[in-house]
Amino acid sequence: MSRPRLPLYLKILLWFGVNLLVLALLVFGFLSMQFRLSLDWMLSGEAGERVSAIGDSLTNELSQLPEQEWPAALQKRGAQHGVTFALFSSSGIQVMGTQVVQIPAEVLPKLIDRRGPNDHPPPRRQPSGVARKRPADAPAKPRFMLRAGDPAHYWAGVHLDLTQSSDYRPLTLLMVSNTITGGGLFFDLWPWLGLAAAALLLSALVWMPFVRGITSFIGRLNHAAGSIAQGNFGERVSRSRNDELGELSTSVNTMAAQLGEYVAQQRRITADVAHELCSPIARMQMALGVVDQRSTPEQAGYLKKLDAELQHMARLVEEVLAFSKAETLPERETAEDINLHELIITVIAREAPEANIELNVPTELQLHSLHDALDRAIGNILRNAARYAANSGPIQIHANQQDGNIIIRISDQGPGVPPETLSRLFEPFYRPEAARRRSTGGSGLGLAITKRCIEACSGTVTAQLREPTGLEIVISIPTA
Repeated sequence: MSRPRLPLYLKILLWFGVNLLVLALLVFGFLSMQFRLSLDWMLSGEAGERVSAIGDSLTNELSQLPEQEWPAALQKRGAQHGVTFALFSSSGIQVMGTQVVQIPAEVLPKLIDRRGPNDHPPPRRQPSGVARKRPADAPAKPRFMLRAGDPAHYWAGVHLDLTQSSDYRPLTLLMVSNTITGGGLFFDLWPWLGLAAAALLLSALVWMPFVRGITSFIGRLNHAAGSIAQGNFGERVSRSRNDELGELSTSVNTMAAQLGEYVAQQRRITADVAHELCSPIARMQMALGVVDQRSTPEQAGYLKKLDAELQHMARLVEEVLAFSKAETLPERETAEDINLHELIITVIAREAPEANIELNVPTELQLHSLHDALDRAIGNILRNAARYAANSGPIQIHANQQDGNIIIRISDQGPGVPPETLSRLFEPFYRPEAARRRSTGGSGLGLAITKRCIEACSGTVTAQLREPTGLEIVISIPTA
């Protein structure tokens, strides 16, 4: 299973987000070590205001109710927020609440209300069982939050302006939750998520010009490298940067120029050597003809073998010359209107007149291309099919027009080639092992010449295996 592809821009953005997270954790850890931060800081903002507001609201509500109705009021408030509400005295004794709450040792000191009696509302004459209410000008009520217990819970509390009965027994409202959010009461996650999303979006907008410049330039480099790998050595990358990527583009341009010069030099040498071999081979054939006229019957067999070798050399030199010239076909040949059906009929009569061929090419199919190049390409393919698969079944030639292109399929039912050799069939001088026999002839240049001829026609050629056996060559050429 292949790994999913992630764009470079997304990778940079993700790593930037991870970097921000690591920095935030390091800063938080440093502050915790240096300043001994506790969870009380969470109550310094909106969370603290919510806790204080609940304390004030609950104080007002309980002050209007008799003490026997306080547990029901606490249960109702707890259900609204999804936390456990309970009232405790400064000594750590639970005085109210429908659920018994076990207080960890770390929480007990927090329950002590260090305010004195003077900080609470003065006694008044009021109905029995009704709590005394704290005046508006009294000192602010302390609040706290911590994580304690096993298993751990989050404990938040606020000291109320309520005292039980007529005695001075200050009460503390304790809120207990399994999560740090406390149903949104202690910690509201959505603003933080919004802040993180906004930071990420802002970072993306700030980094976008820089990252886009890098990725787009790398994309151009990748395109140029792929084009050079296909043999287009004239491809160049404009150096629009003055950094390492700009230096890389210069190196790519230099490499393309040197490769182009090297390949051109090799092709010139190959063409020159092949051309120079034509004359001595021709003279050797003439001399062999003279010798053959004066030979004895005992010498005739040797002379016949020598003549076969010379003919093989002559064909090989001819194919090397054709391969070298195929590159300059667009410069030496002019495009013309071609009736594909008539062209293929001519090629069949020349290359495989005795082969069993099923032809399915519309007679009206026309294209505008290089006639000789297309003739040579189809001829090479058909000659190979007749040579290796003529006895295995009919050779099929189909053609149709599709999306502005002419698609030509030439297929046989022969033994085919090993799957791993498909990508190399169009390489010069390459032949699968099964084809490396003198009896079948061939130099390994036929399909290489075909590829150059089709590319001269601005088309493409590929090979694929058939089921259960056979090989199919697919040519795609623009109609114009």
